[in-house]
Amino acid sequence: MAAEESPSSPDAGTLAQQAADHLALALEEVGFDVGVAFPGLHSALDKSGTPTVHLGQVTCGIASDLSAFLADAVRLGAALPPR
Repeated sequence: MAAEESPSSPDAGTLAQQAADHLALALEEVGFDVGVAFPGLHSALDKSGTPTVHLGQVTCGIASDLSAFLADAVRLGAALPPR
């Protein structure tokens, strides 16, 4: 018998959309105009149904700005929590 998800448990599509929304908000908070800098950012499901976020194609300038921001954050002690 397959376990059914509870009504309060988000489905894969909802999880993907939430992740894309959170990423867009974080990028906006650090100064990116997401609609301009990341026009292809969107949620999706891969072939196996795994929730994913596509960043889309970005210019070299945007990639450089994002990498510089992340490098500065690391220098200040920021790091991802262990998974």
